[in-house]
Amino acid sequence: MNLKLHYNVASTYSQKALLAFFEKGVPFTPVVVNLQDPAGRAEYKKLYPMGKIPLLTGDGIFIPESSIIIEYLENEFPDSGTKLIPDDKTAARRVRFKDRVTDLYLNDPVASIFFDGLKPPEARNPEAVAKARETIDLTYAYMEQALAQNPAAGGADFNMSDCAAFAPLFYAQRLHPFQDHANIVAYFGRLMARPSVQKLMLELLPALERFNTK
Repeated sequence: MNLKLHYNVASTYSQKALLAFFEKGVPFTPVVVNLQDPAGRAEYKKLYPMGKIPLLTGDGIFIPESSIIIEYLENEFPDSGTKLIPDDKTAARRVRFKDRVTDLYLNDPVASIFFDGLKPPEARNPEAVAKARETIDLTYAYMEQALAQNPAAGGADFNMSDCAAFAPLFYAQRLHPFQDHANIVAYFGRLMARPSVQKLMLELLPALERFNTK
């Protein structure tokens, strides 16, 4: 099966999908998409008019959205690598809930702060940034309590929600630090220690270095 993952490693949702592939050990062909380049964006939108990444294609499949890509991997390769979605229905529902919380109430507000910071000062939206920070603080409080009850999260108990959590926490270290939340700090340390994350970092850090030097 020739799976092609269309992504950009700097994208948080792309990182989420990449971690799932690395955890599952499923081979894929990388197709790097540069949405910041007008020509690259126009070309990609011929394939996917929504212009969002990541996207999984190949052998008659066309799957956008990181969570749905992970669902596909777990359905098609249930015995490969890490079990990212439990077989037990209740446990699976809880993982999906944490995945959605992370995407909506951590990843998206972190992204809002990041992209607002790229704008010229006169175009920035301090009210939107303040709202994003408020949402992140609420999410940190929820995570801190949940992680206290599950010290194996991100380690022995690694799943789809952990794939979702790494990227926003990685950027949040600088944008909205969480050093006052001991359980989140420990959780992020467990994520950083995973071979899949270390593999991701080999691609991510050079990409960020190039971005910072532009």
